Formats: sequence, C-alpha cells, structure tokens
Amino acid sequence: KMIRTRHILLILILAVPTQHAFADPTVRGRRTFAEVAERSAALPSLSSYSVTTADVIWLDSGRNRTIPLRIYCPSDRSERFPVVVFSTGLGRSREDCAYLGRHWASCGYVAVHVQHKGSDEQARQAALRPKKGLQRAFYDPENIRNRPLDIIFVLDRLEKLSKEDAYVAERLNLSRIGVAGHDFGAQTVLALAGQVLPGYVTIADPRVKAVVAMSSPVPLGQVPLDTAYANISRPCLHITGTADNSIVATTTAPQRRLPFDLTQGADQYLITFFGADHLVYSGHVRASNGAFDAMFQRRIAECSAVFWDAYLKDNLAARQWLADQGLSDYLKSVARVEKKLPSVQKTAEAPLPEAIIAR
Repeated sequence: KMIRTRHILLILILAVPTQHAFADPTVRGRRTFAEVAERSAALPSLSSYSVTTADVIWLDSGRNRTIPLRIYCPSDRSERFPVVVFSTGLGRSREDCAYLGRHWASCGYVAVHVQHKGSDEQARQAALRPKKGLQRAFYDPENIRNRPLDIIFVLDRLEKLSKEDAYVAERLNLSRIGVAGHDFGAQTVLALAGQVLPGYVTIADPRVKAVVAMSSPVPLGQVPLDTAYANISRPCLHITGTADNSIVATTTAPQRRLPFDLTQGADQYLITFFGADHLVYSGHVRASNGAFDAMFQRRIAECSAVFWDAYLKDNLAARQWLADQGLSDYLKSVARVEKKLPSVQKTAEAPLPEAIIAR
C-alpha cells in the first residue's frame, strides 16, 4: 500500500514513541552482556530522544521501481535533525538492523532504512536453492547499479519534500547526510562516497558527508583494488570481525579491512571485533550466541552514533574521543581499533593565522 509521502513525518510524529533498549539476554547459561565485557572508558555525552517509526513505500517512476522504507525519527518536534540513510544487506528487508535505526534516532538522527528490490529477501525466498539465488543477486550488474541509485532517489525525494512542505523542512537537516550499510549495503554506500563498483561503475553523491560500512565485500578480480578505493573522499567508519567470512560471496574475514587500508583521502577508522562473524550485524540475537550478539550490536550502535556526532554534528568532543584513545579504550577488551586521520595531520601542519603570530 502506498502512503502519501508529503505526510510521512506527520505519521512519525503521531506514532507511539518507544524507548530504545538493547537486548541483554542470558542464553543457555551464558553470561549477560554486562558480564561479557565491562566498559573501560566512558562514551561521550550523546543526545537522548524517544523514537517513532513508520513504514512507507516510494515509487521511482523513472526506473519503475518501488522502494520500501522504514523510518526511525526522534519524537521531538522542535529541532532539525541530520539524516542517516541505511542500505540493507543482501537478502534482507527494511526491518533489518533495527537496533541501529532505533539507537541513531534516539541520539538525534532521522534514520531511513532502505530495502532494495532484486537483492532483498525475495532473492532468497524465491529461489529453489537460496544460496544460489543470493549469489545471482549479488553479482547481477543491475542490482549493483540500482542499489546506490535507490539511495540517491531517497535523498532526492527528501529534498523535494523539504522544499514543498515547511514542516518537513523544519525537521530535516539535509546539509548533514550520512549513509551506512551492511554487506552488499556497505558496498552500496561506499559507492556513494567514491568507490568504483564492479563494471567500473561510479555513482558518487556529494551530499554524503560520512559513511559507516559494516562487512564490506571486496571486488577481487572485478576492479583493481587501488582503483576501486582511490577516490573515496569521505570520513568512514569500517566495522568487521575476525570471523567475518562471507556466506555467499568470496570475501574472507582478513580481506574486510582492505577498504580501510586502500582509502587515503579522508579520516578512516577500522573496528575489528574479536570473534564476530558475518551474521552479528543484522540485528538478530541467535539462541546459540545471544549474549555475544547483543554485546557486539550494542557496541556497534554506540560507537557509530559517536562517529555521526563527530562528522555530522561537528561535535568536537566526539571527534576528540575518536581521534585520541577514547574509542580504543572503550573497545579494548572486545575489538582492535585502527585509525588514519589526515584531517588531524592537516590541522597540526596548518600555519598559525597572521593575527595570532603578530601577538
């Protein structure tokens, strides 16, 4: 069912707000999240809002393509919020990674989760051999190209709504846009930041200011890697795990770090969680691994929210926490943190203004 897009934020405001809480299960005698890893360093102060949600479907008439969305919105009516668009992974729906949408919205962001036709849950459900169906969807050139175009369409539609409706304009700060994704979604959002896609497709969008990429697939044998990542020019938080081997494609856990290693043009962070596999990020808490899934998901949500604050809200305390030892200390029992910060180096090398030198 189509919902009139002009009133989408009104729907969100009228929805029942819910307080976000992370799962913290004890599973078959395993330890709870609090017992798995005690925090050794405090997070920077973050905003806190109740959250409303709405499901909508938009139609891109130019491509004759429907785009299902789930939108998470802070319930406060008096502020303009940055926007984070999330690209769901291969075989997934707009319901995926709800823990991220809820947490980001609770921290003062409008989070828009995009489901991509052709590589969503239908690619798995419609195939007699689900894994083969997902492999076909992953390597399909149309899906590779359509996914970033879906995100661009969503941004275009939000801009159009903002121009047509003062109420929408008062809620969305479209000068501060982040994109995030998991798996196929990570490749999708890195393309918007400048990655060259298989087939030498380039679809960068200058409106994107920062990126969170989880479990990025690496286009080995499809594009030379130094070419693939040479033009990424946006701050990125890369997230992976030591057991993050691809289930469908060929990327191994050690290769997940390559986008971080080969990107030079902007601040880059890499978090590698000890023992985290490819299914951790989707938001499901598995019966056999529940305590650790919940722990990883909480850390991912919290650290990514600090990253958004640093690069979308220009929060200097958050930027300092990331650049110094805050992030590393916070995760030291559960992850390895690596950083490349050309912006910090440029700041250190910049000459003092003449007015200061003259004093």
